[in-house]
Amino acid sequence: MDQIVKIQQTTSALESEVLYEYSRMVELLDRMSDTVHDLSGMPPHLLENLLPLERKMGLVLTLFKASVWSVLVQKQRESEARQFVER
Repeated sequence: MDQIVKIQQTTSALESEVLYEYSRMVELLDRMSDTVHDLSGMPPHLLENLLPLERKMGLVLTLFKASVWSVLVQKQRESEARQFVER
């Protein structure tokens, strides 16, 4: 808990919100990992039925990575634009 307070003191509100969302995402990914681990012990014919879900999860991961990349590129461009204007 002390770590969360320290982070909040040194970051802006938006940064804190983003960090909070990332921590929630980590918790969800951990839960999903545990569930996948449990499912890996299932009989093969049941796992074959999960193949479409696996593909969809891969698509979601790809879209998430693209979204994060887009935000990072946008922030970099904004930063470069601000530096150009300041000159």
